[in-house]
This record gives sequence, C-alpha cells and structure tokens, in this order.
Amino acid sequence: MTILDLTADAAEFDVRPSPEHADLVTFTFIEHGAVLSKHADEPWLSFGVSMVVSPEGIERRVRFDSPTRLLSVRVPSSELAGFVSDLPLRPIAHDDQRMLDRALNAFLNAVMSSDRPSSAIDKYAIEHLVLEMCGAILLDRMGSVWTHGAPGTALRDRALAVIAQQCEDAELTPARVARAVQSSLRQLQAVFAEVGLTIATEIRRHRARLARATLINSRFDVLTIAQVAHRSGFGNPMSLRRALHDVYGIGPKELRRTRDQSA
Repeated sequence: MTILDLTADAAEFDVRPSPEHADLVTFTFIEHGAVLSKHADEPWLSFGVSMVVSPEGIERRVRFDSPTRLLSVRVPSSELAGFVSDLPLRPIAHDDQRMLDRALNAFLNAVMSSDRPSSAIDKYAIEHLVLEMCGAILLDRMGSVWTHGAPGTALRDRALAVIAQQCEDAELTPARVARAVQSSLRQLQAVFAEVGLTIATEIRRHRARLARATLINSRFDVLTIAQVAHRSGFGNPMSLRRALHDVYGIGPKELRRTRDQSA
C-alpha cells in the first residue's frame, strides 16, 4: 500500500506503469484543479474535483491544465477482492463525495500532514484502516456502478455490508444475514443470484479475506492455523484451507512461507 501526495502546475506526461503495479487499484482525490487522461487513441477523459477509482497497470497519457493537487492511495487488488466480486476495469469518477469518501480523504490528509515518524504499530493501523475504508467505499459504490442499477441493488449492498462486518462470527448464516437486512431468505437469495452470487459464497469469501490478512501479518504468527480459522469464522482448519485455495489459490502455511521469503 502506497500513499501519494502530488502537486503540479500545468503539465502533460505519459504514465508507463511497471509490472508490479498491475495488481493495484488506486483511489485518487482531486483536491483542486483538474486532470485529463486518455488511453491510446481514445478521447480525453476529464476529471474535476472528485474521487477517481481506477485500476493500475494501464499505460495512459495525463495532462494538467492548471495547478492541481492529487491525493492517492494504491491498494493491492487481492486485498480488495474479499469486499466485492468485481473490481473496476476503467477509471470511474465520483463527483458526489459520500461520508466514506470524505472520511478516507480526511484520513489520508492527516497521515500525509503528520510530521513525526510512523512506528510499526502506526503503519499496521494505517494500512488496516485504509484497506477497510477502501473496501467499504467499493461496497457503497458498487450498486450504482458495478451492478448497473439492477433490481435489488440496495438490499444486496446492505447484505454485503452485514457480511463484511460480521464474517468472523462462525454463527453468521444466510438466514441471519436476511434477518439483519429485514428480508426473507428467498428474496435475498434472488437478488444475489441476479449478479451470479450466493450469500453463502460471499460469507466464505469475506472469511477468506480476513484469514489471509491475519496470515500475512507477522503480528499474528503466534496463532496456530486452527486459531486463525476460528478467528476468521471458519469451523476448522480444513474449511479455512479450502476457502483460501478457492479464493487466492494458496494455502495458509504457504501464505506465511511466501511472506517470509519476500520480507
């Protein structure tokens, strides 16, 4: 995860991302000024003061016509996959900043304006909070962008929020999610099916996300795999192992070993 604060006068330049940036999603707040961007021979896209969510790894040309300030955070796609089933494939601008958008913007400003060195605990907390806010923004926004106004969007979004907040509870079931959003189980299953999802699969995917975040954090190395499974809402290590393989293509021990090798 990387936070960037960029201030520039009028300029035009090419952005050629390196391969390691291909698995990133960027949340950019245009504090003032405007940004124009284009890919290959496509027309220029203009972004005024707004929040822009975009995938990285796409070569493009960028232009500032006036003094502009950008505040961005780059988040690994794999960290966001547990929040929503589909990530943006193109830049999407949101002019109507909502509460979560404003909260992330303010938090990033606070982080960048701090004049004291960050401790290990600070860095862990910042990364955790930014990830949760970015994931929550995608959940909040996916109804109007990723599901293209399909019927039941509001109900599905409320259910996804419940799942994201309560996935570590081993007693969370589709029926309980339905009760939490004041819907019948049949109706909620139907609105999930509209976009090719199931409630149970989303619960499992969010639990896998939580388990992965625990396993790649050295602070939790004192936990056994069984304890990680319990902490993430899984009934046993086998359920955890299968979910991680299905969602991320890797097992719990391999996650820890790969992290140690790349450290």
